[in-house]
Amino acid sequence: MDFLKNANRLPVIDWNLTFFGAHEQKVANNWTVPIEKHYAFECIYIIKGIENIQIQHRDYELHQGDFFLIPPEFIHKMSAGKDLTYFCFHFDIDDPKLKVQLIHGLAYYHPAQSSLCKDLTPHLQTLDGLIHKANYDFNTKMIIQIELSKILQLFYNATMQQTSSDSLTSTEYSRIIADFLKNTVTDQVISYIKNGYLSNEGTGLVEQAINQVGISDGYGFHVFKKTYGISPREYLSRLKINEAKKLLMKPQYSISDISTALGYTNLANFSRQFKRWNSESPRQWRTKNGS
Repeated sequence: MDFLKNANRLPVIDWNLTFFGAHEQKVANNWTVPIEKHYAFECIYIIKGIENIQIQHRDYELHQGDFFLIPPEFIHKMSAGKDLTYFCFHFDIDDPKLKVQLIHGLAYYHPAQSSLCKDLTPHLQTLDGLIHKANYDFNTKMIIQIELSKILQLFYNATMQQTSSDSLTSTEYSRIIADFLKNTVTDQVISYIKNGYLSNEGTGLVEQAINQVGISDGYGFHVFKKTYGISPREYLSRLKINEAKKLLMKPQYSISDISTALGYTNLANFSRQFKRWNSESPRQWRTKNGS
C-alpha cells in the first residue's frame, strides 16, 4: 500500500552551493590584476573610488555602488582607477539549469542606479559588514548562506524577466548533458554506499550524456563548452570532486571506497585528480577538514 499516494510534495534539493574568497580591500592607484579566469562566479561591489574591468574585449569603468558579475571561465583583467575600495566574493552552484540561466541571462555590469543593483546592495553590504566581525561562528555562516540565497533569488528573477531565445537549442542540449552527468554521479555514489557495487561502471559517461541528446560527440563538446566555459569532462571531474569532499567528511568511508564509489579505476588516479583540483591529496584534505 502506498501511504503517500495522495501527498503533495516539495521538490528535492540536491546541490552544492559554495562561497569563498570574500574580502574587502583598499588598493593603491597602481593596483592591477593580470589576466585570469575562475571556475566560479565572481562578484565585485565598489565601496569607494573607481575600478576598471576588461572582459570579452570590452572595457568597463565601475564607480561607487556599482556591481559587476564575472561568469565562470571568462577571461578578464582588472585595475584600480582612483581611491579604490571594493568588496569581492566568489560563489558556485552545481545546478546546471540555474548556472546556464545566470551565465546567459545576466549582464556583467549593473550601475548603482539600476534596479537589480538597488535590490542587491543591502545583501552585499550585509556580507561586507561580516568581514569586520571578531570571529566567525555558526550564526555567521548561516547569515552568509541566507544572504547568498537571497542574492541568487534576485539573479534568478532578473534572468526570468529577460530570457532570450538566442541559442536556446544549444543551451538546452548543454543542460541535458550536465543533468545526466550530475544524476549519474549521484546514483553511482548512492548505489555503492547502499549495495556495495556501482549501478553504472562510469565508463564513457560523457559520451553517454551526449547520446541522450542525440547529437554528435564533437558538437556536444562544442555546445557544452560554449555554454559552461569548460568541457564536459572537466565538468564531470568537478562533480566527482564535490562528491568526494562530502564523503571525505564522513570518516566511516575509506578513501579507497570513495575512489571506487566515484568510478575511478584505481586509488592513484583518484588521488591525482583530487590533488589537481585542490592542491592537496584526499588524505591531507580529510585531515585538514577535521575528519
